[in-house]
Amino acid sequence: MASSLSLLRQNTFLSATLPTTRPRPKYASAAGRVRMSLQENAPTIAVVGVTGAVGQEFLSVLSDRDFPYSSIKMLASKRSAGRRLTFEDKEYVVEELTAESFDGVDIALFSAGGSISKEFGPIAVNRGTIVVDNSSAFRMDENVPLVIPEVNPEAMEKIKVGMGKGALIANPNCSTIICLMAATPLHRHAKVRSFSRDFITDFLIQLLVLLKNGIFHVYNLSIYVERVWLGDKK
Repeated sequence: MASSLSLLRQNTFLSATLPTTRPRPKYASAAGRVRMSLQENAPTIAVVGVTGAVGQEFLSVLSDRDFPYSSIKMLASKRSAGRRLTFEDKEYVVEELTAESFDGVDIALFSAGGSISKEFGPIAVNRGTIVVDNSSAFRMDENVPLVIPEVNPEAMEKIKVGMGKGALIANPNCSTIICLMAATPLHRHAKVRSFSRDFITDFLIQLLVLLKNGIFHVYNLSIYVERVWLGDKK
């Protein structure tokens, strides 16, 4: 999830620093703080799965970073529609996610599960929205850039907000992001040009053991690493 939000400052609109762990979001402006996030000429945003834990964290990071937006839609399932959320001192009503939800939306942050992403991600793209997806739905799709902004921002260099052209951006799972944030500087320093998937797997097993994160989904992890590090240069 942190990588999803970090994607939002690369190129003309996204940042290069992963947010640190923070308490549950409060969204209220601190006393005396001037908010610069709500701007008339900024992108329009939608948060899909806003009532979930990751959706709430999306809002927290957007607020903490003063991410510029001109409007924001709170989207969730039919069951959650009608709930009220306060974000940056303004009350919003959660809307049911539909195909029409993305009309006029520049950026949509998805974290509502793979099935929802597969159904509504392409719909949003067809309506001109840039989708940043936090699920596993598109991680293995070679036509969708798999991006960690601090590692391979060039993978989305042709994606620009405000052009009216939709696009999908995926981010790897949390263990891949953690590993590559540590491993990429070593990879760049060693100037490794090519290597086998077995090499990546062995390397990650050793790294995971050293980080005491345990070993799980190592095979998928190696595929994600291969896509992020090598991209189309394989």
